[in-house]
Amino acid sequence: MSTPFPSIQSFYSREVPRNSQEENTESSNVPNPGDGFTPSEVDVVLNPLSRPWKPSRYYEASPISLLQAGPHNYQISGRIVNFAHNFRDQGFHFLVVTDGSGAIAVRLYYVKASDYQLLFGQRVTIWTTFIGDSSGTGSASIPFCASATTLYPGRNGATHVIIHNDAHDSDGIGILRCPLECNLKEYEYLPALMTLKAFLSTGYDLGEGKILVCVGSIGPRRSIESRKHQNTLDLVEVGIFDDTATCVLKLWEDKVPSAKSWVPNQTILLISKPTYKIRGTSPEVGIGYSSMIDVDPDFPDATWLRNKVKNMTKKQSVYIPFPSDTWDTDLAINYSGRTLFTIADVEDRVRHPELTLDFTGKLNVVILDMKLMEHWRKGTLCYFECCGIPLYANKPIATCKNCASRQDLVLNPRIIGSIVDESGTITGSKLIWCNGAWTQLLFRSRAGELREDGSGANLKEQSWEATTTLGTDALRDIEELLLYSRVTLTFGWSSKLERLCILGVEW
Repeated sequence: MSTPFPSIQSFYSREVPRNSQEENTESSNVPNPGDGFTPSEVDVVLNPLSRPWKPSRYYEASPISLLQAGPHNYQISGRIVNFAHNFRDQGFHFLVVTDGSGAIAVRLYYVKASDYQLLFGQRVTIWTTFIGDSSGTGSASIPFCASATTLYPGRNGATHVIIHNDAHDSDGIGILRCPLECNLKEYEYLPALMTLKAFLSTGYDLGEGKILVCVGSIGPRRSIESRKHQNTLDLVEVGIFDDTATCVLKLWEDKVPSAKSWVPNQTILLISKPTYKIRGTSPEVGIGYSSMIDVDPDFPDATWLRNKVKNMTKKQSVYIPFPSDTWDTDLAINYSGRTLFTIADVEDRVRHPELTLDFTGKLNVVILDMKLMEHWRKGTLCYFECCGIPLYANKPIATCKNCASRQDLVLNPRIIGSIVDESGTITGSKLIWCNGAWTQLLFRSRAGELREDGSGANLKEQSWEATTTLGTDALRDIEELLLYSRVTLTFGWSSKLERLCILGVEW
């Protein structure tokens, strides 16, 4: 009698419900046969973007303006100038990428929406196999956007995208920053570029305007209840300015993280076709579907604005840190060959075109005006600057309302109204004081009393921070003692800051 063939069921183990008693009686040491896939193979399927991109075919590197519609393998490099996460809940991110020659609309389908963190100005490299017409994607209203493509990273091995996170000292940080319609070889002007003041007055009616602005401040992230959409929206208000006006740029939802990398008084933005609204008397600028933002563009007008901002911030900056590593303070105070200047001598020397080096000296002056009590009543006795926003308090420590970080404040130099000598006057707000000089100025009377009674205490045991703990009567006494007092200031001229820095005070 022949041996019967085994049944199919004999090759499979019998399934047992998880809550059955029979499962509990079986040994837990029975090995699980698994499904035949290694953990790395499973991770590649669940996270297709984790595997390195290795093109299996040749891709032609081409500028966006030279792309031809139809099937073709292209490698495209550019920067993101507009985007939308999970565009209209259709399962893809919408990007607008430019390289200075043209713009292309990109539909980026994703496995998980959180796989991509899109930011304005990011450098991207795209591998695609087909170029379509932008009219079919609804992006025909975007300037110079005549092409479109669709990417399926992780699903289709022929299309891919890499979003580069360039370091500040890398080679990729300065490339692909030329704006559209800009011919650097024969540059005269950028079409439709206008000042912020002209845009806010009548330029927004044109619908094709461009504004070149600098980031002035970045507000805190807020949550706003939307009556129209019946949900909560994230909002960040960015202060922008040029040499003619200031305004507020509002970033909503997915655009909010872009502002995190912007630096006040340094980051330059070229905004094409911005939206305009006015609420009450305050104009607001926004980013619409057809808008574009070039971050730190590289062309002559942007270079001019950067230099202009540097000159403006020197005059308008609230807080300038003391350059502690520029001079040897003890040598400057006690050096036998130190020179006694007048205010006029210092002015003549710093304005001489051939003498731009740092130097130190002495000034014998009279304090003509004191505003210690005025700033104490205003709550501006101490100050600092964080996130482009001034911080004021009557204590040496305060919390930034934007980034919630604790900051050490310094004494406000504006408590001194002005100082004079026989040749001129200096406004107190133009001086930069070190902590030791403040201590020598504010506690000179206390130091004199201690020397008379022979207690042996000195100014090293004191600190200007003790001023913040004094009461009204004690502060008023200090103000009256300092008013019309004659002191000798050891100063250092900083050619970089173009300011007088006070190193020490002698009575």
